[in-house]
Amino acid sequence: MNYREAIQYVRRIQKGDAVKPGLGMTKRLMEYLGNPQDKLDIVHVAGTNGKGSTAAFISSIYAAHGLKVGRYVSPAVFSEFEKIQYVYGGESVYVTEEEMAEHITHIRCAIEKMQKRGEGVPTEFEIETAAAFLAFASWNCDLVVLEAGMGGRLDATNIVTTVQCAVITPVSMDHMKFLGSTIEEIAYEKAGIIKRRIPVVVCQHDERAQSCLARVCREQECKWRAVSGDDWKVRKASLLGTAFDYKRYRELCIRMPGLYQVENACLAIECVEAMNSRFPVSEEQLRKGLAQAVWRGRFDVYEKRPVVVMDGAHNPDGIQHFLESVHAYFENYRKVGIVGIFADKDYADMARRIGDTFDQVYTVTPPTGRGLPAEKLAEQIRGHAVACTSIQEAVDLGGKKCEKLASGGEEQGLFIFGSLSILKSAAEWLGLNELGRMGNK
Repeated sequence: MNYREAIQYVRRIQKGDAVKPGLGMTKRLMEYLGNPQDKLDIVHVAGTNGKGSTAAFISSIYAAHGLKVGRYVSPAVFSEFEKIQYVYGGESVYVTEEEMAEHITHIRCAIEKMQKRGEGVPTEFEIETAAAFLAFASWNCDLVVLEAGMGGRLDATNIVTTVQCAVITPVSMDHMKFLGSTIEEIAYEKAGIIKRRIPVVVCQHDERAQSCLARVCREQECKWRAVSGDDWKVRKASLLGTAFDYKRYRELCIRMPGLYQVENACLAIECVEAMNSRFPVSEEQLRKGLAQAVWRGRFDVYEKRPVVVMDGAHNPDGIQHFLESVHAYFENYRKVGIVGIFADKDYADMARRIGDTFDQVYTVTPPTGRGLPAEKLAEQIRGHAVACTSIQEAVDLGGKKCEKLASGGEEQGLFIFGSLSILKSAAEWLGLNELGRMGNK
């Protein structure tokens, strides 16, 4: 099969089944494929917010150490191929169409055997996960940073048995339909990636989540490290990055803007220190890796007039952290917001948090079946919110509004946030690319 045929096969065979919690199907599929995941050293990352950025820091540090580091992330934002990649020599290399076609061809043979035996058919995410393991094995990755898709305990990624460290970023209320209706239930699902007697690193803002994770660590006889806001101090923060102290380290620098990125960087530091006996990293390599780490779609700042910022803040906690950075970096700016979120999120809470940050807000419907209608979101925000028929209309109206605000002589910013699914369309319509990002000259 070529790539187009491979994708058509996946869409046809999985018949639209989006979520099937459980590990049995993935385990069986990987058995037919020879269990390539068992030959890989894994860092498993779960949590509600910050997984992608934390994984980016970890990957970049170990790449600075000289390792070839595989990364599995979801969802994709700017390219479907970014889901499966490796970092080596300071560069990220995405899986190619040819490689994906080859891996899915192997997976198709396995699925056909499963079908003949009446063992069912895996979902698209399970197939993608299998393709990722095949890719990492074919690339001879020294280490793989594996991001859980949703939850952890029953996530397809949780079939791995060679985990060197489990990292759990802050847990908050999200995906309640699948993970539970309380913070304790959701934390328990995330804690499912914790394997017996492995190092665990956590950072939690909610004491109930922290208590749940601590209990699971004790039950699994794991040594665990907790990142606390009391342990770091921001020395300088700008759109070009942040300098901060963390425990014994002084003047660490990260280039990813967003005040919340310091927390993610500290999680990465603790992960590296927890695995130091297996993968010893020098302080010089740690500093270099932190400074080189990038992750698009997370407080992505573009040098335009107006300044354009894109952020995948798609739940209440994510919105809160995004807005804190907006206020910190753009206090004296006139601000225009464009936002689209999913209907299964707590959109009323998010609308309340957005409040009076922006002079004008344009709402859009994310291009998926889960998208909250723009009109409904505008009603929740009230007053200064206008529903748009497309992201292109919202961007055009947002740009014109910024032009009007510019007549007062003040700086303006266009802030596009919410569901990751709207960022790609916005970037394409605005003609933004990697070279236009702040600090990438």
